[in-house]
Amino acid sequence: MSKKKVNTNKDTKNTQERVPIVTILGHVDHGKTTILDKIRESNVQVGEAGGITQKVSVFTVLPKDKDKKITFIDTPGHETFDLMRVRGGNIADIVLLIVAADDGVKPQTKESIDIINNSDAKPIVVINKCDLPNINTDKIKREVVNNGLQLEGYGGNIPVVEVSGKTGQGVYDLLNMILLLAEVEGLREEQELPEGVNGDVFVLESVKDKFKGNVSSVVLTNGSLSKGDWFGYRNGSDSYHIERVKGIISEEGKPLDTLECGCGGKIIGLSNLLDLGTQGFALENNDTKLLKTLYKEADDIVANEDMDFDDFFAVEDNKDDKNQLNVIVKSSSEGSLEALVNSLSKLEDDGYTVNIVSSGVGAVTLQDVEFAKISKALILGFEVTVDKNIQDLAKKNRVLIKTYDIIYKLIEEVSEALSMMSVPQDLEEEIGNAQVRAIFTLSDGSVVLGCKVAEGILKKDCKVYIVRNDEMLGESKIKSIRINKDSVTEVKSGFECGVQLMSKIDVREGDYIYCYKKV
Repeated sequence: MSKKKVNTNKDTKNTQERVPIVTILGHVDHGKTTILDKIRESNVQVGEAGGITQKVSVFTVLPKDKDKKITFIDTPGHETFDLMRVRGGNIADIVLLIVAADDGVKPQTKESIDIINNSDAKPIVVINKCDLPNINTDKIKREVVNNGLQLEGYGGNIPVVEVSGKTGQGVYDLLNMILLLAEVEGLREEQELPEGVNGDVFVLESVKDKFKGNVSSVVLTNGSLSKGDWFGYRNGSDSYHIERVKGIISEEGKPLDTLECGCGGKIIGLSNLLDLGTQGFALENNDTKLLKTLYKEADDIVANEDMDFDDFFAVEDNKDDKNQLNVIVKSSSEGSLEALVNSLSKLEDDGYTVNIVSSGVGAVTLQDVEFAKISKALILGFEVTVDKNIQDLAKKNRVLIKTYDIIYKLIEEVSEALSMMSVPQDLEEEIGNAQVRAIFTLSDGSVVLGCKVAEGILKKDCKVYIVRNDEMLGESKIKSIRINKDSVTEVKSGFECGVQLMSKIDVREGDYIYCYKKV
């Protein structure tokens, strides 16, 4: 199901700006929560066990001297909280990557960079602890660039802000950068929701509180949600629930009447603990039929029962511009896992390689499926089991799981998959050809080819090959086409025209121009 909207209407006319959703990622102890403390003038970090964030928190702030709100999602930095960190990166419009000036790029920094690169969110790199003596921020920036983020000043356009969460240095500049990036992106509320739906909610975490009961941390990604609204959700594959929203509170526990689009808070008093990633709906009425329809529309994109490599590569989101096949490897033992990782790392086909985004011993888990979805990876299992519920979830999310009992068979099929990736995605199709009847040199030195189209069409900006006596002389693109003195975009069979090419080729009368388009 879509992470940010229910409808697919792209028309944003007359829609309102919405609050940007910002998540904050990075290595443990690099000061993520300390920066957020400074933004909201709280002191949460000292109250957390070991100074490490143990849960997802989501809150909306109105920065001082600003008239626009920002929603922040703070995700755990410890390695046992991978899934929650992925969830935060999945839903955000903007991602802050926090890197400590005295520590540099660390394992979870690299993992966070992977999440960012596999997300549509816009990143801002935040170098923290800049109040410390003898730091070298240029060195930190080079480390970040070398690990896959192209920063401003280093050939890219990702902004960098230097701050100190402890003193507040640079925090004002960071807030300005967030609001500027949100303005540039033009974040707007979706124009329409399905009839009978007031809002679309994404659940980040659910806990059972001794006093408040079930508490779900949520972000409102579309529409509105108010106390007293009907709230519909699904627990499991076929368990539908609709109940009144008994209360909404802020991260600090203050009661809220309504959540605006893009804002975060906590729903209290629901009958069930909601799973991470649950999508819920604010409904106008207690309408179970409508709720089932909403989920059915999402379930209609479920993969076929026999999803294979062809189906995996047919999913648009799984196409990778980095010449890499992302995989998650699960094995029955450390020995076989090491052998698999080594063998897969050596595979290569015409520049295409295997990128192991995660590996481990044991059965395929919910976390594996979730991370595969975010990282556009397939899951390879060797001598491991896949629970039916996990398999169903994978099919629903178009995640391919392949299991094997023979190592060489696994390696062989992955090698074939690389071969499939190396086949050109863009092919050329001839759309027409013309014979050169005359050649004219203009006063500025440019050359015009007087042609007559023999077959099909000649089209501006299309690729052409120049052929003489069945021998190709060179290739170029059509810069302009004229019929008499009029500029045109294409010329059909039987018409005469003047053609200018983008590059200089020694064309003679009698040569042929073959025009192609990409398909």
